[in-house]
Amino acid sequence: MTRLIIDITDPKREKKVAEALLKLGGVEVVRAEAIPDKASKGKAKRVLSAKEKRFVAELRQALKELGDHVSGKRKFQSAREFLNGL
Repeated sequence: MTRLIIDITDPKREKKVAEALLKLGGVEVVRAEAIPDKASKGKAKRVLSAKEKRFVAELRQALKELGDHVSGKRKFQSAREFLNGL
């Protein structure tokens, strides 16, 4: 299978392009999230949901703890100790 990525600059044409590709046959059309270009960075920020905010906060905390472990400020238990505790 070969993958071809097509950037459609005019959102109004998306449906027509997808229909044209499907008419060719042997093609699967999958819609992906648009990647903002460098010029529009900083203009419109996506608002995170409460669940996403909680995930980001927990991820930051985990990375801080990992950094503390690497620097020697904190010691994690070994995997064997963790599994024995279960």
